[in-house]
Amino acid sequence: MKKIILAISLFAISFGAFSQISGGLFGGTSLSWFGVESKIQSNEGVGLGFNFGAMADFPISDNFVFTGAIKYNTMNANMHYDHGIISNIYDLGIIDTVKGAKKVGYNLNYLEIPIGFKGKTNEIGFLSYYMKAGVSPMVRLKGIADITDEGDDLFTDNIGLFNMNWYMGAGFEWSLSGNTRFITEIVYNGGIMDFIKTNDDVTVEVFQEGNATTREHRGKINTVSLKIGILF
Repeated sequence: MKKIILAISLFAISFGAFSQISGGLFGGTSLSWFGVESKIQSNEGVGLGFNFGAMADFPISDNFVFTGAIKYNTMNANMHYDHGIISNIYDLGIIDTVKGAKKVGYNLNYLEIPIGFKGKTNEIGFLSYYMKAGVSPMVRLKGIADITDEGDDLFTDNIGLFNMNWYMGAGFEWSLSGNTRFITEIVYNGGIMDFIKTNDDVTVEVFQEGNATTREHRGKINTVSLKIGILF
């Protein structure tokens, strides 16, 4: 965690040193849930997470910028398996079967590099308003899947290392002094890739009408985030 905080701080300071580039820091909270396209799985509720990072705006014109950031993001959400689950971890010699309807809670931590474009208005008083959109490549730093009532994390190795989201959002910048601006924004992130993977050593199967199958075990991560920060 200390290395991540240091890297994010250096990112903000390095870009803030250039007169044409705005750099800054931000933090916020988020609500996460799974987008599931399956008859045997379903999302169960939303989970609360947090994020923080550094951002930079690269001007293209007076009202249009290329925007990038480096962000540490935590996400929590639950998946319900209607007919039960089975987990096989061959390299550990473990075969764990959980039958019946079960809920699995996922705790996911990612390092993200969102990039995109921002269009903003001229200042109205001390405020300017903007909309933004782009994509966010993600690298998993931590992934734990806990089987409710079992206290197990046998699914951890079934969470993919890489992921990708698209995002769109809106917010405002409040001019404080000189180039210093306070920002507030709300952003929706939609999953592009399934966060679940399979490999030769680890399989996670779900039951459908008494038969185990891996074909429909999937899920995409969606979030809504509220972010505040400062640009200088």
